[in-house]
Amino acid sequence: MTAQPGPDQPIAGVFRWNVYSPEHKVDLTALVVESPAGWVIFDPIPPVLTDWEAQFPRQRPTALVVTNANHARAGAEARARWSCPIYGPAELGDELPLTRTVVPPECPLPGWETFSLIGGAPGETAWILPARSLVIFGDAVVNLPTRGLELLPDKYCTDPAQLRTQLRLLLARDFARALFAHGTPLVTDATARLRALL
Repeated sequence: MTAQPGPDQPIAGVFRWNVYSPEHKVDLTALVVESPAGWVIFDPIPPVLTDWEAQFPRQRPTALVVTNANHARAGAEARARWSCPIYGPAELGDELPLTRTVVPPECPLPGWETFSLIGGAPGETAWILPARSLVIFGDAVVNLPTRGLELLPDKYCTDPAQLRTQLRLLLARDFARALFAHGTPLVTDATARLRALL
């Protein structure tokens, strides 16, 4: 894996790390979001573990979130390092023991909501922070520098038609911002740009 140096900050209270994975032939992105639940790390990757204390010496993450069954990534190492709870879908199975399985629309984190994106990757779940007009995607939507904004290709979906139906339901709401486990954030007009994919 080849990491970019340190995180970037696309919007206030959000930090983003990228690492290229030759195995997956794609950039992996981890997000850290300041919220009413504290600092929440989404889909952790190794650079977050090595950079966190240097970047934020007085802060501790309060929770780890895995957005789908393909994103265990460095979750076990992150939990061992910080002893904080980890949340994700039951589809992770034994790959990453969870503090609590999340079944949308339930949500264990104050200020957050969850939405099931059935038809995407197994256990695909969008995480929503209404106070920031922000939605976080795992694999259902990506925004890679080389390809641009796109839906998860059909060959990687469990049910492409169902995923599109779920995305339409999610995007009945308006979000200013969208963040991705693969790619560049949308920091304005996210809903309009995402609806255009459907």
